[in-house]
Amino acid sequence: MLHYSCDLCQRPIDPAVCIRHVVKINVFPAVDSQNDEDSLAGSETLGDDHLDDMHDLLERLEEQDLAAFLDDGTRSLRFDLCDACRQRFLRNPLGIQSNKSFTFSDN
Repeated sequence: MLHYSCDLCQRPIDPAVCIRHVVKINVFPAVDSQNDEDSLAGSETLGDDHLDDMHDLLERLEEQDLAAFLDDGTRSLRFDLCDACRQRFLRNPLGIQSNKSFTFSDN
């Protein structure tokens, strides 16, 4: 039997008693139209045989460099939350602490 716990407060979540909430976050690089146009313009400078050019590039890269080259920063995250932590998460999804200070007049 699977045992679940809240990824924020670490309390056990019993699916028979309460609802387990799942939060999925996908982080990926945004591509805007300006970058698309630049990449299309850059592809015209490649030779006629793109596969040969890519093969030459890959041969020059070391294995370590290849891993960094292929890592585009995409990440998929998944968290289990209890109901109380789900409510806290929805109020402040990025966990930003407010440092706003109020100044009041001397009335």
